[in-house]
Amino acid sequence: MKYMNFKRHKFVTIEKKINTIRYRLSKFFKFRGFGRYDLGIFFKYIDIRRLKFKFQDFRRNNLILFFKYIDIRRLKFKFQDFRRNDLILFFKYINIRSLKYKNVRKYFIFTRYNIKELTKINFTRNKVLFLHLPLAVIFFGFLYIVIPIFYNYDKFEIEKICKKNNIECQINGKVSYRFYPTPRIHIKDLTVKDIKEKKKKVITIDNVTIKLSIKNLLAKDKHQFKKIVGSKYEVNLNLKNFKEYKNIFKNNNEHAPIILKKGKIIFFEDDNYVGIINNAKINLNSIKNTTKSTIKGNFLNESINIDYKNEIKNNEEITNLVLKMPSSKLLTKVNFSKTNTNKNIINGNILIKRDKNKLTAIFNHQDNKFNIIKSNLRNPFVDGKLEGTITFFPYFGFDLDVNLNSLNFTKLHNYFVSLDKNEKKKFFKINKKINGKLSLSSDRVYSNYNLVKSFESRLKFNNGDIIIDQFLINLGKLGAADLLGSINNDKDLTNLKFTSNIFVDNKKKFLSKFAIYNEENISPNLFISGNFDLQNLRSSFYEIEGKEKLSNEDVNFIEDEFNNYMLEDGYKSLFKFPEFKKFIKSISSN
Repeated sequence: MKYMNFKRHKFVTIEKKINTIRYRLSKFFKFRGFGRYDLGIFFKYIDIRRLKFKFQDFRRNNLILFFKYIDIRRLKFKFQDFRRNDLILFFKYINIRSLKYKNVRKYFIFTRYNIKELTKINFTRNKVLFLHLPLAVIFFGFLYIVIPIFYNYDKFEIEKICKKNNIECQINGKVSYRFYPTPRIHIKDLTVKDIKEKKKKVITIDNVTIKLSIKNLLAKDKHQFKKIVGSKYEVNLNLKNFKEYKNIFKNNNEHAPIILKKGKIIFFEDDNYVGIINNAKINLNSIKNTTKSTIKGNFLNESINIDYKNEIKNNEEITNLVLKMPSSKLLTKVNFSKTNTNKNIINGNILIKRDKNKLTAIFNHQDNKFNIIKSNLRNPFVDGKLEGTITFFPYFGFDLDVNLNSLNFTKLHNYFVSLDKNEKKKFFKINKKINGKLSLSSDRVYSNYNLVKSFESRLKFNNGDIIIDQFLINLGKLGAADLLGSINNDKDLTNLKFTSNIFVDNKKKFLSKFAIYNEENISPNLFISGNFDLQNLRSSFYEIEGKEKLSNEDVNFIEDEFNNYMLEDGYKSLFKFPEFKKFIKSISSN
C-alpha cells in the first residue's frame, strides 16, 4: 500500500509540473495550446485602432524582422473552432477606413522595383525551352497522326456508315489511311446504288478522300469526318425518283461537307435520256434543319450554276433554287414552301429572266401539277399574263393560257429577220418531249400599217409538231380571217399545212385599202388550202375558192405571184404590207 501510495504521489506531482509548464507556454503565446476561447480572449485585449503607424514607415527590413518571429506553420487550430461571434469580435477592431489609398497605391508601382536581375536571364540559351520541348511536341504530334497507318480499315465498316445514312454503297477497291498533308482515309472505286432498283448504279466515283478530325484520331471507332472529296465521278439521276433523293438528306440532318470534282451528271426519265451536265463540280453541306448544295458545270455547251437551299423553320419547309447561265444571260429563281399540316400543297413564286425577257409568277403544287395562279410576262415584243398548269411527272405536259395586252409585231418580225439561217431553221424545231396545249391571244397588235388589230388561237404541241386548232385574226373594219393546220417537223423539212378562210365585211374599205378598182374580181369570202415550206421558203396552193372554185391554172398563177412578190427577199418581204398590196392588185387585175 505504501508503495502504491508513493507511486500515486509521484504521478500527482508530475502532473502538477506539467500543468505549470502548460500555463507558462500559453502565457508566452505559444499557439499550440490555444483553443477557441483562448483565441477570443487573446484578441479581446488587442486594440488595433490604437496602432497609429503609417504604411510609409514600414521598410523592407522591418517587415522581414516582423514576420521572422511569426511562424504560421505552428498554428494548428481548425476552422470549425471559429464561431460567428469570434469573427465579429476579430474584425470589430480592424478599421479598414483608416487605410489611405494614396499611401498603399505607391507600393504597387512596379517601376520602383529593380527588374534588371530578371532580364539578365538568357532564355535563348535554354535548350529545354527552345530545343528539347519543341522537338518533343513535334515528335509526339507526328507519332499521333502516324499510328492509324497500322490500323486495318475494313470495307464493310465504311459500308455500314452508308447504311446509317440511308445509302447503299459498295467499295470495289482498296481502303487506306494517309497522314499527309492532313489525316485522311482514301477509298478507291466507290459505287452508290439506286434506292429502289439496287442493281442500278446512281453514283460511281474513282477516288474518294475522307478528311479526318485530329480529335480522337487514335480511336478508329470515334473518327470524325471533316470533309468528303471525290473526283472522276458519274451521277445518273432518274427524275421520277427525285423525292427519294431529297429524303436521303432530309433524314440525315447533319453530315460532313461533300465535294465532287471532275465529273458529269446525267438526267433521264426511266430509259429516256433528258440532259447532261459535263465537267460538273458539286458542293453539298448539311447541318441541322438546313441543306445547301451548289452545282457548276457545262450544260448545252454553256456554263451553268445551280444553288439549292432547303431549311425548316417553325414547322415550315422552305426551299430556294437559283439557276444561272451567264453566257445566255438566263436567271431563274424559285422559292416555295410547305407546312407540316398539309404536305401535299406547295406554295411559291418563280422568276425567269433572260436579257429583257421577264416572267414572274405565283404558283402552287398539288397532285404532281404546278398551277400558275397569277403571273406577269414582259419582253420587248409582248406584255401580258399567263395562267394554267404544268405537269412534270410521269410525263412533261402543260395547259397554258397566255393573254397578251399587246404584241409588237414589227419588232418581232425584225428580230426574226436578223437571225441567221441556222437559227431560223431551229426556230420552228420543237423538242419532242414538249407536249401540251397553249391558248395564245392578244388584245392589240402593233404594226407599221395596222392591218391586224388582234388575234386569238389554240395550239397543241405533240411530239415535235404544232397543231393549229384555231387561229382567228381580227382585221378591224375590213373583216376577219382564220387559219387551221399543223407545222410538221421532219429531219430536214418543216412544213406548214393549212386551210384558211378570209371574210371581207366592208368591201369598199377593203378596195380602197389595196387601191383596187375592179370590184367584180373580188369575192367577199375566200377559202385557201396549201402548204408552206418554212425551211426553203416556198408556197404551194392546193385549192382556192371564192364565189366559185378556181381552176388549176388560176391556182398555179396565184401561187407563182405569191412566191414572186411575197418571198422575193425571204422572210423580210413576207410580212411587208407594200409587197402584199402588189400581190393583191396583180391577182385581182386578171
